[in-house]
Amino acid sequence: MRVLREGGILLHATDTVWGLACDATNDEAVKRLNALKARHPEHPVLVLVADEGHVEQLVDEVPEAAWDLMEHSDRPTTVVYPSGKGVSDLLKGANGSLAIRCIREDYTTYIIRGLGKPIASTSANLTGGPTPRSFRDVPAELKTGVNHVSAHRRDEPPGSGVPSMMVAFDEHGRFQFLRK
Repeated sequence: MRVLREGGILLHATDTVWGLACDATNDEAVKRLNALKARHPEHPVLVLVADEGHVEQLVDEVPEAAWDLMEHSDRPTTVVYPSGKGVSDLLKGANGSLAIRCIREDYTTYIIRGLGKPIASTSANLTGGPTPRSFRDVPAELKTGVNHVSAHRRDEPPGSGVPSMMVAFDEHGRFQFLRK
């Protein structure tokens, strides 16, 4: 957590794929994250939180259907809200939207709770490259470009490599699936 508090980048396993993370409230850390990944700053990065209460701190209103998705989905689900707050503006879409996922993985939950803030998270691949299903699939330049590489689950066999389901809500509570 010290690395994140100091504006560093973490390489770690998540509940979906291997990812890169930084303090979601630190503009400079988000810039470094985008630069490391060779990601265009206009492409927003999602935010991971430890629990549903954290979501309420980052958006003005959570539609009832979003609560249902978070509670009943059988796989990790990222919800894109029409507006967000409390994080770097660099993480928001051009329209002010904010993508948030409640993490369901103990190690990352521990990191978020220890930091006391949400983390920005993106898959540990170079933009346009394949999503890493295991630690060995993470490009070498990312492994050496981060400030800390987690040992947690480093030796596990490849997982499904499936990113989270993504659902976007509008200001009227209507939603559409962006990624199933």
